Amino acid sequence: MTDNQSINPNRNLDYQFYFLFRTHLWKEEQYIREPFDRFGDLDDIGIQIDTDKRLFRPETPTQRPLDDWQAYLKIAWEGILQEYCEAFNPEAPDEAKDTARHFCQDNLLGVALLIMDEAVDGHEVTLDLCDSHDQLLGDAGFSYDKNVLLTIQDKSGNMPQPATLHAFIPSVNKRLKTDNWALGLDKEQPYLKKMPAAETQNELAANAQNYPVFVVYGLAHGDALTALEQAQNWPVQLQTILLTEVGEGPLKRTAILNSILARLLISEAVFETQDWEARRLRFYLQQQTSYYFALSSKTLRQTPNRVLEEELRKMEALVVQTEAYTLGRLSQAIKTLEINQDNFEWRLNHMQSEEAEWQIDWQSTGKYPPLLEPLHTGIANLKNHVAYIEGKLTHLKGACTRWRSHISESRYNWSEHMGYLGHIIILLVTLAEMGNVLSQGAGEASSHGTEIVSFWASVSNNLVAFFNHPLPYVIVIGLYLIFVFPVLINKLVKWSKYQFRKFVKWFKYQFRNSSSLRGK
Repeated sequence: MTDNQSINPNRNLDYQFYFLFRTHLWKEEQYIREPFDRFGDLDDIGIQIDTDKRLFRPETPTQRPLDDWQAYLKIAWEGILQEYCEAFNPEAPDEAKDTARHFCQDNLLGVALLIMDEAVDGHEVTLDLCDSHDQLLGDAGFSYDKNVLLTIQDKSGNMPQPATLHAFIPSVNKRLKTDNWALGLDKEQPYLKKMPAAETQNELAANAQNYPVFVVYGLAHGDALTALEQAQNWPVQLQTILLTEVGEGPLKRTAILNSILARLLISEAVFETQDWEARRLRFYLQQQTSYYFALSSKTLRQTPNRVLEEELRKMEALVVQTEAYTLGRLSQAIKTLEINQDNFEWRLNHMQSEEAEWQIDWQSTGKYPPLLEPLHTGIANLKNHVAYIEGKLTHLKGACTRWRSHISESRYNWSEHMGYLGHIIILLVTLAEMGNVLSQGAGEASSHGTEIVSFWASVSNNLVAFFNHPLPYVIVIGLYLIFVFPVLINKLVKWSKYQFRKFVKWFKYQFRNSSSLRGK
């Protein structure tokens, strides 16, 4: 170690921030895009990535302690907000602060921190972890990963050793590893915020907020400052190829790390958001299928049809929403990652041929370069989510079929009993009408003197007396009580039991809440 290094341990340290934004989005049925006039000149403001993204790389001071990175990240963020303020309202930028902040928060895909130093294995980056209600949970440290993502060296051999790019892997508490995290920039210091879980179908269907990702990479380039002091050119040339755009106008080429980090941010942002949505849906589907399959046939029989039909509509709506919306979004995300993977791989292949004076090694000893591993892993994980969700949908459709069959059977039984009631009513009306007719016939027959007529008149009089007697009506009402009334009573009892169970659940819930509040 030289004397200068002993005096300033950060003499080779530099770190840069990469902010990747969408240039437009749909929100609340409105198409929102960045102000085109201000950002039409891509040579001066930001770096165009594909046709719908913009990369910002604000300048940060060199040789600053890494412990200060959070403060410089906030400074860089505020500087970008100011750029958008001037873009939305060039004449009065201060009046566009809210518009610019909302646009940037809605369109920020992610931020990458690139640490550049003589060696990066001793560095670590730490952020606070907060839950979805901004309660502090702990912290996460991003630590150096020894696996090399790429090496680059000048072919002339002036560099004493190749520069190497490494990822910094986040480490969190075991109980928090299964959660998804997004970068928060709305406080004095940046932090990682837990993406919320969905507890109801409405929360699941609600439009998700924007959740930008945060990644850290490190570039170990050796003692570049000493080389500069010795009038060597390789540090400047290395910085140019990795960080500086070359050329003018249509022939302008994006620096290597600009392109690489933008692709990594795109992949991470797409995967993290879709992985979070898939996790929420999987948890919710697990809850729903477990609940519906746990209901026994006895419970179904004791539940009013109106309630069963309402629950069935909810199940069918969940199936339709999942198939038409969520699975469609996941399939779209998988396709996006596959396209990004192809573009990334094409870019890696062409970088080597474009840089005649540099030897770039992508460490392609396996099926694919390590830089592409996050994309392959993300695609595989999303496909696994799709398979799981499709399986749960099959279970849910089975539950729908079971409930629909039970409701149809209950309706059939009810229709049959109502048919009995209709027949009884018809019989009562018929008996009454027959009594009427026979009484008139008996009166007419009494005016004739033949024996045959007298006989039938006697029979008619007996029938009239029978139908005018309350006994046949008592018999009919008895039949009604035997065949129809028990069904009505059963439905009334079923409804009463169901309402009582609902009341008991509500009372227990209120009691638990009041107990927990008293405990606090």
